[in-house]
Amino acid sequence: MAGVTLQNVSKRFGNVIAVNNASLEIKDKEFIVLVGPSGCGKSTTLRMVAGLEEITEGTILIGDTVVNDIPPKDRDIAMVFQNYALYPHMDVYNNMAFGLKLRKFPKAQIDQRVKEAARMLGIENLLDRKPKALSGGQRQRVAVGRAIVREPKVFLMDEPLSNLDAKLRVQMRAELSKLHNRLQTTIIYVTHDQTEAMTMGDRIVVMRDGFIQQVGAPLEIYNQPNNLFVAGFIGSPAMNFMDVVVRKDGDNYVADGGEFKLTIDPARAAQFKNIGKYVNKEVVFGIRPEDIEDAELATDIVETSMMTAMVDVTEPMGAEVYAYFSTGRHSFIARLDPTTRATDGEPHKVVLNMAKIHLFDKDTELTIS
Repeated sequence: MAGVTLQNVSKRFGNVIAVNNASLEIKDKEFIVLVGPSGCGKSTTLRMVAGLEEITEGTILIGDTVVNDIPPKDRDIAMVFQNYALYPHMDVYNNMAFGLKLRKFPKAQIDQRVKEAARMLGIENLLDRKPKALSGGQRQRVAVGRAIVREPKVFLMDEPLSNLDAKLRVQMRAELSKLHNRLQTTIIYVTHDQTEAMTMGDRIVVMRDGFIQQVGAPLEIYNQPNNLFVAGFIGSPAMNFMDVVVRKDGDNYVADGGEFKLTIDPARAAQFKNIGKYVNKEVVFGIRPEDIEDAELATDIVETSMMTAMVDVTEPMGAEVYAYFSTGRHSFIARLDPTTRATDGEPHKVVLNMAKIHLFDKDTELTIS
């Protein structure tokens, strides 16, 4: 087992900078998730760790060894791809054993490793089947099993669940987390799905346009995003953003959106150390859908945190209702109690938890601290 270190790593394709000066310390036995939209550089970063892409600048270490010039087969890593990459003419047993056979492992050791990995993944009864006789989830387990038998220092996983249906994705998410707990090895996992990132990673690395935006534990990134992009990317449904002007009303600060005026919770306002500099200036006001409540059902209503907005659409989800609101130039989404009486095309009162709001600088898009 080993940690992985990236020191000022960059990757250029001609004039295009895919990864820009990325530095990251991944601890031994850590499950770290690289997340971001398509084209943000996350897969390129993974491929550089694997040795499948040459590094333009910088240094990558696996353990204490600089691997810049070491070929992939000698890096002691195992990779799981999005498309499984199983050999169609081989049964499951031989697919899993193939890498060990190439390395001239003794037959008994190969057999022991393959059967142990199959038992761990619950595919013991599939060892004699060909890939075409397997479901998507079973193929993915075989691909993971093929990586496990290698007993590598580092597992690299490139969107391994993206080809599975929603129900299977949830199941495999839990299985991969359990597997990490059992194997106690370093895993670098790439995904564009922030739900996977939030539920699986010890830490998340949020990337955009080749730059690392923020690194931290899932709840740290969720509750304390560095900037507008991270705030909007992490969380489902995404954080609501509205342009407001910060006003001073006696000792209180008010978010003035034109159609509404909301008093910022004093304890929350005190956390914005520089809020005084933004008085009478436009900022971006952010609030998560779960921090907006139906006023009819709220138990603790503060008049200065309530607004009336038009209900555009409601989406019953069973355990909750997603309600899409608009008021003047602003629109937002709320996660409401399933007993809400919010009706499409009708005005409805909602209460915002002003202790949970976020403020962002309009020009730099950085969190106001």
